[in-house]
Amino acid sequence: MIEHHQGYTAIKRHGRNSFRPAGKHPFKMIYNARAVKYDLIQQFEASTGIILPSGVKRNLCTQPVPFLGKELAIIKIQIKETKK
Repeated sequence: MIEHHQGYTAIKRHGRNSFRPAGKHPFKMIYNARAVKYDLIQQFEASTGIILPSGVKRNLCTQPVPFLGKELAIIKIQIKETKK
């Protein structure tokens, strides 16, 4: 799952004033985080069959990744409860 990646914004300090991304992920992952999150949301929509409004999608894209996963899980649980 994408939540386990530390490479989005985690930065390790090297020396006095040089920073490098922590973990194995290059900076490309940081710039691409929004696309990855959007992809997660699209997978969620496909699995539940519910299309989220674009405003909701935009708000979810700005969340940190672990929160995004939790929020989608909560939404899924709520959907299951309402279907019963």
